[in-house]
Amino acid sequence: MAVLMPAPTTIARTGAGMIASGELFFHLLASLKREASAFVFAATAIPLGIAMGWWRLVYNQVNPIMEILRPIPPLAWIPLSILWFGIGDEQNEFIIFLGMFFPILVNTIVGVKNIDPNLVRAARSLGAPEHKVLTRIVLKGSLPQIITGVRIGLGVGWMALVAAELVGANSGLGFLINDARSMLRTDTIFVGMLTIGVVGLLIDTAIRVLGRRLLPWSLALSR
Repeated sequence: MAVLMPAPTTIARTGAGMIASGELFFHLLASLKREASAFVFAATAIPLGIAMGWWRLVYNQVNPIMEILRPIPPLAWIPLSILWFGIGDEQNEFIIFLGMFFPILVNTIVGVKNIDPNLVRAARSLGAPEHKVLTRIVLKGSLPQIITGVRIGLGVGWMALVAAELVGANSGLGFLINDARSMLRTDTIFVGMLTIGVVGLLIDTAIRVLGRRLLPWSLALSR
């Protein structure tokens, strides 16, 4: 029983040893690097979401494709991604990208569509050109919803990353957990799981703090 459910003291000792040896930080940094790289590409959902939310023609053309792809779980893409990219960072980043992209896209579209039309009419009546309306009214007005989408997207991407690393990586927290499973090291598994949870909390907290600093007037981010 102690092998399958180690005592908290055993988990703490294992975690301390992995921190001292640098093993935990090595796998954590590998996972964070993949998360950051995928986010760079997933951020393209923001301009696409603004375009879909603002121009009906773009929405009508792109939305059917997005709605077909969006319900497909990122994990369902793992077999194809391994065939396309092989085992390694590119495959992992593709799976994370899929986890991040759609929450950011949907929240951006909702944010744009929820802009008060009176603000747009007022800006146009004062002679504001279209690009000023987009940057000063639409973009700024939808930022709280966009940041919410980024929070959700980073969280989903973090979960998808671990699942992708279970089968398609030679480093990272997911790999660490799977490798420990093969050696029946449940204490290491628990250390990996706790690290995933703590880092996920820190990422979410950082986004919330950044959002409150950038947009102190937003009630959505004040909670």
